[in-house]
Amino acid sequence: MSKDAEEMEGSHEDKDENALRRTLQDLIRDVDREGLNFLIQQARVLIHNRKVEEYDRKLGEAELEITERRVKKTPLRSSSPEVEIVERGEGKHFFIVVNQFRIYFTLQEMRQLVRMSHAADDERDGANRLYSWFKRERSDFLVDGGIAGSRHPSLLDLYNKLVHTYKPKGEA
Repeated sequence: MSKDAEEMEGSHEDKDENALRRTLQDLIRDVDREGLNFLIQQARVLIHNRKVEEYDRKLGEAELEITERRVKKTPLRSSSPEVEIVERGEGKHFFIVVNQFRIYFTLQEMRQLVRMSHAADDERDGANRLYSWFKRERSDFLVDGGIAGSRHPSLLDLYNKLVHTYKPKGEA
């Protein structure tokens, strides 16, 4: 390792941003054209990643705010079912109705929900699995349904309807 590299590595953590910029400017003088192209490409990747992370952070905050607002405004209706599953197109399209919102699901998505529900140990595990899947794959369901966590009664109701109405593909 060169003396310059050792100095930079050893004091990297305690340099402020301006010192890091000066160091980079000093080092870049000895970089060839290919290296400069590589550094430019890497800088663009870093900038893009930072923008994506900022966008994701803002989006997550906005989704949480919307969910919290809807949960506060959405009354639970005990006189009607919490969740309803509506099949369309000869069982190829589905709507899950939760808190008056009709949310579209494909046959493939429904099969995933059914498989995961049947794989659960119990109702609570099933609701946790459903919440994790919706958070990862279909956060619109959580937002529209006013579902802020895995203990929401709509997830328990959905789990029970999936397990008692549908069987995983391949089972009789």
